[in-house]
Amino acid sequence: MNRFKSALAASLCIAIGASPALAAETLKIGAPLALTGRLADAGQKSKQGYDMCVEAVNEKGGLEVGGEKRMLELVTYDYQSETNKAIEIVQRLVNVDKVPFLLSPYGSGDTKAAGVVAERYGVPMVAAAAATPSVFDQKFKNLFGILFPNKMITEAEVAYYKQHAPDAKKVAVLALNSLYPKGIAADLAASAKDAGYDVVFDQIYSPNTTDFSNALTQIKSLEPDWIYATGYTEDLILIRRQMADLGLSAPIVTMTAGPAYPEFASNVQQLADNVTTNSWWHQNANYKDDFIFGTSQAYNEAFNKRFGRDATYLEAAATASCETLAIAVAEANSTDGDAVRKIMHEKTFQTFYGPIHFGETGQNDYNAALVMQIQDGELLVLAPEELKQGALKIGVPPAGN
Repeated sequence: MNRFKSALAASLCIAIGASPALAAETLKIGAPLALTGRLADAGQKSKQGYDMCVEAVNEKGGLEVGGEKRMLELVTYDYQSETNKAIEIVQRLVNVDKVPFLLSPYGSGDTKAAGVVAERYGVPMVAAAAATPSVFDQKFKNLFGILFPNKMITEAEVAYYKQHAPDAKKVAVLALNSLYPKGIAADLAASAKDAGYDVVFDQIYSPNTTDFSNALTQIKSLEPDWIYATGYTEDLILIRRQMADLGLSAPIVTMTAGPAYPEFASNVQQLADNVTTNSWWHQNANYKDDFIFGTSQAYNEAFNKRFGRDATYLEAAATASCETLAIAVAEANSTDGDAVRKIMHEKTFQTFYGPIHFGETGQNDYNAALVMQIQDGELLVLAPEELKQGALKIGVPPAGN
């Protein structure tokens, strides 16, 4: 026992004596995550994206701050896909864990709620998955959004289909009653009307809806040329299956943003063919990154090696949210909120995700919207032209190919 005590005392002395030579105190970044509940898939993707950033920064030795190397530490809690719990966790991260920076919860609604708390405490928070402008219209000084506004997406979609499907005249819009899905649907309807389309159906459905037959039957009777449905991936899987059950078809069927994730096609299989969607990022983009990854392709290769699949825009945006924060801390040479906030507001960040510039409201104002389509089980980029992988296929049959 005495030998054990002596060894323990010696090891403690070594650890204490060596501590100044070891890495300095970690730089904590708080991240409320939806790891369970209906947003769990998105929450897991967000965490994977954050992990990519933290691991890459730490592998290069951390951040130089005030003459010390600071390794990143992600402090996370599961908010179970519930907004009130997300708010509680943000408060805990700030008041108990004392994190100087935050990464937001998933989605526009939860980001908006968490943003109020971050602003109250003056803690900079970067949102990876909030595109609805109403999240940012309060002009909080501490809220920054990676995704550019919905309308940039919908205007790109409308312009593309106007050119490549000129016979389409009537649009039907079905949207989940949640901030982002409802917001982008409203922007699509407005963009379509401005372009001369006739919006013949425009309705919302409640969260946790499982029977869409009434709305889909109404849509079928109107014979639209373009069906535009929004919701979370599980909602859109149900909608696509029930479209098949009812024999509902259309020349163009767009779903936002489920088909951008591999889970959509793997669940509905042949029913996914020719369904179109949109995205903020794709691995084939030729963006350059001097901070950690080098290029979009290099990021995707690293992600694939780490997780065994390609990254979607969601994981990439999560990584970029952490990366912009890390760059700002490094350039400020400080963890002071005011110093980092100043860099965030003024700098244009060159990243593997693309240029990121937080505009007047704090939302990224750089536009690089993608139009995409699933063809023979593969998600292809249709636009912009420089990333084009295929041409639009018209016609989404009710029961697949």
